[in-house]
Amino acid sequence: MSKQQCEICGQMKSQQEMSKSYKHRCKECVARRARKIRQFKKKHSVDTQQMEVICNEISLNERERNERLTIATAAMQGILTNDRLVNLVDRYNGGIENGVVKLALSITDKLLAEIDKSPAKPLCPTKKGDSND
Repeated sequence: MSKQQCEICGQMKSQQEMSKSYKHRCKECVARRARKIRQFKKKHSVDTQQMEVICNEISLNERERNERLTIATAAMQGILTNDRLVNLVDRYNGGIENGVVKLALSITDKLLAEIDKSPAKPLCPTKKGDSND
């Protein structure tokens, strides 16, 4: 059975776990978003256009959180493979768990900040004389 990646949570899901209405979203994410929309509508009276803007912001926030989590996970894996770094983190940050999490989040936030401030560059260098210079 083929698996597909949800555009909201980023997890690989079977075809049965994917929404029929939103082809690139899993049923869990669609249900979570619908609950948030219903809760918001109960608290506030907003028109359909305002609701659409709010829904897009919710999706963006979830996507940003999942991207941050993915990067932090990779950073933690890298930290934990280096015994010397783990010992330093343990010694100066009040325990391995607390220290590794803090360091991984710090690395993640610095990486994301650097990405946000620098313009995208092509992956392959262009040859001299190309019009892309």
